[in-house]
Amino acid sequence: MITFIVGAMIKDIEFLKNVISESSEARFIIACDKGYEHVIAAGAKPDVIIGDFDSASQGEPEPACSGKIIKLNPIKDDTDIEAALRYAFDNTEGDITILGALGGRVDHSLGNIALLGMGLKEGRKVYLVDETNRLQMIGAGMKLVIKKDEQYGKYVSVFPYYGSAVVTMEGFKYPLKNAKLEGFNTLTVSNEIVDTNATISLECGYLLVCECGE
Repeated sequence: MITFIVGAMIKDIEFLKNVISESSEARFIIACDKGYEHVIAAGAKPDVIIGDFDSASQGEPEPACSGKIIKLNPIKDDTDIEAALRYAFDNTEGDITILGALGGRVDHSLGNIALLGMGLKEGRKVYLVDETNRLQMIGAGMKLVIKKDEQYGKYVSVFPYYGSAVVTMEGFKYPLKNAKLEGFNTLTVSNEIVDTNATISLECGYLLVCECGE
């Protein structure tokens, strides 16, 4: 099963419609706040709607819009997307793709990127995806293989997260061998895959991996 979490920052309803409809796996859709309006507009029905509904233009949805509605107190310590992610960990299996979580307010985007680390702690693969970007995070001892003909966009950029990281990158235009990345520079921005498969191996630390288009 693949779980889709849909936030408010959807710029293109056709993009959302295509991502949801092209999934070959069984799907479970969690809509966050205004995200439920986007899911309905894309011709789908959320399995769960969760949020404080402070951004939804139509207010709290009617019960007919969803199998389950979870109303959150607007005075809380986590965002609607984090609450949805925790719900997904407890009630679903398989990969989780978060849509509509990038763009708009920078603080929200950075907060949503930080949520990728929750997936590592839970042993679940979590992606942040929009029209031109797919982000994921790997931890120490993990190896990520990206097939050139399946990559998302043209470029692959990596960033150490929450401290330094020791990284080996093979199959890239600019390879690395046990390189210690400490951030505060743009050394690992806009790399390109040159082999059939590219491999990112992480010896220690956390690494944010961004597949990006133009």
